[in-house]
Amino acid sequence: MARYQISNKNIYGFKTNVYQMFLLIPVIMLLALCVEFVLGPVLYRFYVKNTTLEEGAAGHEAGADVPVAESIEDMERLGTFTLITSGTVLKYDTVRAGESIYYRLKLPSGEKVIAHINKKALKETDEVGIYRLPTGVWREWEAPKEVMVYEKFLAVTDHYVDMYGDYVPVQSESGYTRTLGGAASAWIYVIVVVLYRVIGVRRWRFAPAFLWKRDPLLPRNDLECWCASTFAIWAHSFPMLEGWPLVTGAHASRKVVSNFRNVALGEQWDIKNRQDGLDTVHELTQKHAGTLGTLYAGWDLCRATQLLGMMYLVKMIDREELDREFCAAGKVIQQQFHSWDEMVESYLDGYRAWLERIKNPDAAAYTQRRRYIFEQLKANADGPYSVPWRTELTWVPGEREVVKRVLLRYRAKETNL
Repeated sequence: MARYQISNKNIYGFKTNVYQMFLLIPVIMLLALCVEFVLGPVLYRFYVKNTTLEEGAAGHEAGADVPVAESIEDMERLGTFTLITSGTVLKYDTVRAGESIYYRLKLPSGEKVIAHINKKALKETDEVGIYRLPTGVWREWEAPKEVMVYEKFLAVTDHYVDMYGDYVPVQSESGYTRTLGGAASAWIYVIVVVLYRVIGVRRWRFAPAFLWKRDPLLPRNDLECWCASTFAIWAHSFPMLEGWPLVTGAHASRKVVSNFRNVALGEQWDIKNRQDGLDTVHELTQKHAGTLGTLYAGWDLCRATQLLGMMYLVKMIDREELDREFCAAGKVIQQQFHSWDEMVESYLDGYRAWLERIKNPDAAAYTQRRRYIFEQLKANADGPYSVPWRTELTWVPGEREVVKRVLLRYRAKETNL
């Protein structure tokens, strides 16, 4: 037996107008290029301003007014200072602690200290191989174990020379704008996909990807759930349809809307507008209202609710009018029949008679196919025919006991019938 699941075949929207997503790729690239080459240079100025150290701060290039310290006593007294050392020291007398590199400096006083130096802020002196270090401060710390290895060679280990401060490596303008453009591409893509999803769900083109029960085309009350069950066989008879419990049988992809409006309603029923549609629905229902045992009542009445669902999808009627017409048609169906089985037998008899009237040579096979669909749907404990036949059909304010039970188990997945 084929497995049936309450479902929607297009939960991520990738089967609906997928070409639109590809058409958006050049737009995303253009926006990213605008960010990189137009907005990037403007933002780069703010970026540099916010990441550049203030003059006189630890790690900033030491100007001519920054005094040179020659001893620990000088560093303690001066507050901010600079030091002079050779490139050899900066290259070889190093200690790595984690991600940081420290330098063992010998002061003119003969004292040896540890320094953390921003080498981007070094200044060459008139003497080859001798450098003026960045602005520094004498800072208290708890020396890492890698530094403590040199404890006996250092004058002190509870302080170090901080010539790095809050320095952050500054990217070049080209590197910054290129990185910004790449990030913009990713974010624009994410935003476009989210907007595509949100707009698509609100326009009924596909179901929500995860919050399936928020699908606006799912039944809002017991009346809609019951009436959707009356045309469930039809809703599972064509590849483009998605099935029960959608009150329209499918989502509003361009293909489905075009087929409903131009072919199903327009060509097959000659329904061009709201009034045409309501007149047709009323004609189908009124000839069976108040009279029991009329011929092919199930075929006419189930098509009446089916037409209402299609009219709602193409926006010929609104939700309130859909419920009002569902209520009127549904009550006639309940008057005519005593169960889903009785209704479906009348529906299938009418379907077969219609096929024979239009001289379809495969009338028996087509009828058997729809009977098979009914049997599969009926076998599902949470399917359309699990809805109680005598459900109260009211649309103001609308009962929700049945629909709550149905949606409790609802999950948008592929249907296999």
